[in-house]
Order: sequence, then C-alpha cells, then structure tokens
Amino acid sequence: MLHPQQMQEQQQQQQEAQAASIIPEHYEMEYIQRNNKTVSFCQIPISILGGAIAGVIGFSGVYGFLFYFFIYITFCSLFTLKENKNLHLYFPNPRSIWFDSIGAGLMPYILFWTFLYNIIHIY
Repeated sequence: MLHPQQMQEQQQQQQEAQAASIIPEHYEMEYIQRNNKTVSFCQIPISILGGAIAGVIGFSGVYGFLFYFFIYITFCSLFTLKENKNLHLYFPNPRSIWFDSIGAGLMPYILFWTFLYNIIHIY
C-alpha cells in the first residue's frame, strides 16, 4: 500500500509523461509561420487601440512608451493564459510570443498615439 503522498507523486509523474508524449517530434515550418503571423495580426489592432487610448488620455514622453509596454504585457499575458496548456503544440518555444514581436505593434501605436494626442490636446 502506498502512502498518499507517494500516490500523488506517481500521478504527477504519469501526467508529465502524458504531456511529454503529446509534444510533437517535429514542427511544420508553414504552421509555425502561420501561428506567428496570427499573433502579430492580433497585436497590431491591440497596439492601435492602445495608441488611441494613450493619445486621448494625453500621455506624453516616457509615460506613453510605458503604456505601450503595459498594453503589450497585458496582451501576451492574456494570450498565454488562454492557451496555457496547449501553447507548446503551436509554438516550438512558447516564450517567442513574448519576445519576437515586441516591435511589430510599436509603429502603429506611435502613429495613433501622436495623431490623437495632436488632434485632441494641441489643436
């Protein structure tokens, strides 16, 4: 008869073994590119919306860039939480969501941030 703690350890090891068996041996490059493009296409509208909000609120200088990083971290966190269990199935390195496309939404963010800031607060 096993101690309850030993039973929990065995169950945890079995779950880890099942999770390891689900991870694909190789990834199709076409699917990886499509997944990265999908994440990028989601980040750009979020960046546009964040830039519009920053412009309307009136952030300027460093505060505007800090707001961009807040928006970016929030998006990545929500995306990671939504796909937490299956993220390794779609990306070879799930951390790539956090670091690969940090600059993809920066230009649209700056465009809408400065545009709406100028329209509302300067003119």
